[in-house]
Amino acid sequence: MKTIELQVKQRVNDSGQLIYESYWLNGQLHNEHGPAFREWNSSGQLIYEVYWLNGQWHNEHGPASREWNDSGQLIRESYCLNGQWHNEHGPAIRDWNSSGQLIREEYRLNGQEVSKERLTVESCSGKIVEIDGKRYQLKEL
Repeated sequence: MKTIELQVKQRVNDSGQLIYESYWLNGQLHNEHGPAFREWNSSGQLIYEVYWLNGQWHNEHGPASREWNDSGQLIRESYCLNGQWHNEHGPAIRDWNSSGQLIREEYRLNGQEVSKERLTVESCSGKIVEIDGKRYQLKEL
């Protein structure tokens, strides 16, 4: 019989304030129900969170990682599936400066950089649609 080892690790500062929290399954970062790692600054502001599944960055429902500056301004957001940057609906990586101005966007599918235009085309390929009660799978021509 295989043993499953679940762990929650937390670190607090001298004041008892939570600095980081992580969830582990059999020695790998893993959490099926939320971020597997979160970090707070000394003021209690969340500054980093990342979703891991079986030791890989992974979130099917939103960004796999987000990072904020000490003022709470979002400065980085990235989407990943199975450890690869991937977003079928927009940029996989976005960076903002401290004023909130978007300074970088990268479009990626399965880790490979693609153009914004190609992403739009590829995002429909393989989708199932129903017309007059019949199901069809879309295919790129």
